[in-house]
This record gives sequence, structure tokens and C-alpha cells, in this order.
Amino acid sequence: MATNNYWDYLKLDQMLALQGGIEGDESALMPDELHFIIVHQAFELWFKLSLRELRLARDHLAEPRVPEEKIPYVVHHLRRVTTILELAVDQFKVMETLTPQDFLAFRDKLIPASGFQSFQMRELEILLGLEDSARLNYGGTDPLAHIQKLAVDSPAGKLAWQRITDARNETSLKGALEEWLYRTPVQGSSPDDPQDEETVDRFLEEYFQQ
Repeated sequence: MATNNYWDYLKLDQMLALQGGIEGDESALMPDELHFIIVHQAFELWFKLSLRELRLARDHLAEPRVPEEKIPYVVHHLRRVTTILELAVDQFKVMETLTPQDFLAFRDKLIPASGFQSFQMRELEILLGLEDSARLNYGGTDPLAHIQKLAVDSPAGKLAWQRITDARNETSLKGALEEWLYRTPVQGSSPDDPQDEETVDRFLEEYFQQ
């Protein structure tokens, strides 16, 4: 039986071969281009983990009945996402070591590519429950329409748009949370009880007076 080593488990041979840029060859990269690629790939990996954690939290809340002991798991997944996003913000410090002049040395290779096209970032927005009407346009362009337009050009683009389409058909974390809160009794009162609205209003009034 073959030994399972660290490099095998993480598939480091494959992962470390993915920084060749457009040329697919690290030796053809400009001096600071590898830095640029790795920072952005790291962002995308954090996005991937965040999506998984949010879906796990969402799935717990979407159960018909959410046992009390499941709530710590929801908090656990959401806390991890919060920590990831805090780290992602700090990651910009690494990005800032790239000067504008150094970036311009290879900027032409990226045209018209942009972080604006990060489909995982859009997937995160959708999964969190951002409404289309609340999504900010950039230069008068809707991010989702922009990705959809470009998606026909490559297999990766088609995958990106499919991921966005699938996310739009999912229950969002916000939706699952609202449904869970709606189903959760307040002071023993459920949504179908005749006096539910009065009970909830009284609870909120007492709560905010504390």
C-alpha cells in the first residue's frame, strides 16, 4: 500500500503548476506577475471555502425542525467565514507591495480580464441573499450581465455562468434564516397563533427596554 504523504494529500504537484499565467510558463512571467497570480488565487481559494461554510450553515437552518444543538454548528460555520473575510482584508497588505509601475509591466496581458469577473465573489453575494436591485454596478455595467456576456468565450466562462445560475436557484442563507426565524416560537407563540403578532410586539418592546 502506497504511503499517503503531505504532497500527495494536497496534490502540491498540480497546485504549484497553476501559476504560469497566460503563457502557462512561470519563466515567461514578469518579475512581479507571480506575486499577482498567487494573491488572487489565494482569494479564490478563500472564496471557495467560504461558499462551502455558508452552505453548511444554510442547510442546518433550512431543516424543517432545527434542534437547539444544531445552532452552535451554524455559528461555527459563520464564524469561520467571518475570520476568512478578515484575513482576506489583511491580504490586501500583500497586494499593496505591488507598485503601480510594477503592475503596468504586465497589465496588458490581463486586458480585458478583471477581478470584477470573479464569479465566486458574485456567488457569495447571491448565497448571502443580496438582491439584484442592491448589487452595485461598475461603470454602468451590471456584474452578472458582464459575466454572462463573456461566458460564451471559453469552457471556464461557461462553468462560471453555470455556477452563478445554480446559486440563483438555491435558497440563500438570508432566506433560510428568515424562514427559521419565522418558524421559531416567541414566548411560546407560533406564527399561526391568533395572538402571535401581539405576543411578538410585546416581546420586542420588553427586549429593547432592557
